[in-house]
Amino acid sequence: MNLIKRLNLTLTAILICLSTVSVAAQSKNGQLPVATTSNGTKDLTTKESELEEIRRQLREQREEIDRLNKALAEQQQIVNELRAWRNGQPERSSSELASPTAADTSQVNTVEARLSKVEADTKKTSDSFSRQLGSISVSGELRVQYDSFYGQLNALPNSNNSAIVGNPLSTRQRGRLRARLALSGQFGNDVLLGSFDQTGQPQKGKEFDWGLRMSSGSLANVVSSNQVLTDFYNRKPFELDRAYVGWRPRSIPGLRFQAGKFDPPWTHTELTIDNDLQTEGISETYTRSFRNPTFKNISLVAWQLPFLERNSAFVLNTNGTVNINESRRAGRDLALFGAQAQTKLRIAQKVDLTVSVADLYFSGTQFITPIQFLGSQLQLPVTITIPSSGTTPAQTVTGVATIPRELLVAGNGNLGLSIATNNATNRDGRLASGFNLVDTIVRLDITRKERYPLTLIFDYVKNTHVHDVVIAAPNGSNAFLRNQEDSGYWVEFQIKRLRVRKNDEKLDTPVRGDISFGYTFIRIEKDAVLTPFNFDDMVQFSDVRVHRLNFAYFADPKVSFNITALINQRPNGLLGVFGQTPPGSLNRPTIRLQFDTIFRFN
Repeated sequence: MNLIKRLNLTLTAILICLSTVSVAAQSKNGQLPVATTSNGTKDLTTKESELEEIRRQLREQREEIDRLNKALAEQQQIVNELRAWRNGQPERSSSELASPTAADTSQVNTVEARLSKVEADTKKTSDSFSRQLGSISVSGELRVQYDSFYGQLNALPNSNNSAIVGNPLSTRQRGRLRARLALSGQFGNDVLLGSFDQTGQPQKGKEFDWGLRMSSGSLANVVSSNQVLTDFYNRKPFELDRAYVGWRPRSIPGLRFQAGKFDPPWTHTELTIDNDLQTEGISETYTRSFRNPTFKNISLVAWQLPFLERNSAFVLNTNGTVNINESRRAGRDLALFGAQAQTKLRIAQKVDLTVSVADLYFSGTQFITPIQFLGSQLQLPVTITIPSSGTTPAQTVTGVATIPRELLVAGNGNLGLSIATNNATNRDGRLASGFNLVDTIVRLDITRKERYPLTLIFDYVKNTHVHDVVIAAPNGSNAFLRNQEDSGYWVEFQIKRLRVRKNDEKLDTPVRGDISFGYTFIRIEKDAVLTPFNFDDMVQFSDVRVHRLNFAYFADPKVSFNITALINQRPNGLLGVFGQTPPGSLNRPTIRLQFDTIFRFN
């Protein structure tokens, strides 16, 4: 209690004492008001009752005064103890505590004045900082994971029967760690976002926004920020994972431009793009909401995302002249271009339907050469053509070149090498197909029972640029395998059991005791998607059938325990759809179990 409140209590006590003395004096002098009868005589009974009422009030006033005095003494004792602790002085006696001095009052006033100055300076600094950088928020997470594999096979001849392929591998057990730390902010003038809040009022935001994020993970693996706990306790990389700026023009509500390294700006599932992937380039988004009871909003997104910048090229013809077309081809950059249209409909009470259609065109994928890791070396397929001579026909020799891993991760990223693909390849080691993906996603959200929200997602993707696979034929000629592996499917079911919320708790924010359960069926044909970028927790990234089950329990709004099981199968055997796996070869499912503990903060 500060000094002003103590003075108010003291003045109140004095006024009560003065009123008490005044009432007592009036009672002694016979000046108390009394009731009279109609003939002017005093009513003695009424007088006695009034006197008794006055006595009762006096007793209550004395009790209130005693209580106030006790409260003042306790407050003064606390102040003196704090002052003695600060100055290193001995505590005062109880009699001194009960009677504050003028010096005490002066010291209290000085402390309060200093506190007021500090508060004013802090507010001034905060306001100046906010004007310069805008609002800033900090978020991140730390995930510890136990990851295990069971039922893996290799594609070598079987040790008991060489006519078939497949040998069981030992189980794999590993610990993994994921750490992320993000900063984001907004500044500038207020602009309309093109949407409405729950009360139907237009939502506003700032004209400019930005974001930075650091994350763990291997630099060469763009679809995972996990770091395996291995390599003799060596330090783990923690690098720039996200860096972007955004701009919303004031003249066009709902429009936003974005540039840098950021989350994919369009709606997707991990059928086509892994959730850990951060794309690079620029994007444009326009969102418009409506007060229509059925037609809720529409969103249009476009993006231009280069993913391989190549050196300038100079190619000569056999006669020494410049081959302009081949020079352009050899120096062509690789990029992902695309657009998406999305709309949300309220088809029934608390039942929302969201439909989105996107086209993803990967330009220049014919220059991608799949490679594999073997220890610290890259295994790069190489094809050498020996020209014919007067005595021997032309010959084609295919082999594997081994180069250091650092060639890919040390900044020489313009070689067109990719470590995560198992799409179909031609005899020269390059991808057989182009990739133009038409991706359709339908999402159904049912919240009729608020404590048990249900979500259904169906994603179908088709690659319209699939080409036949070129293989070697006798005498160095080419043969072609028909390629119809162009489709992928993702069917997901999610249900939650939410704990009863308090008035200040929102349904979309986890609280202690929340539970969620999900099941996902995934089927990806060989060339349905470009596999360096899609879901990486499968045994292989295409030509695969997967059943995924996941369970999550929130022990705290910021702490969750998760269990995920993935059952992976190869529909076309160990050697794939173009590998002609011998009949009878092993092909048992591979099971992957993950146990996660996730700590989030924001």
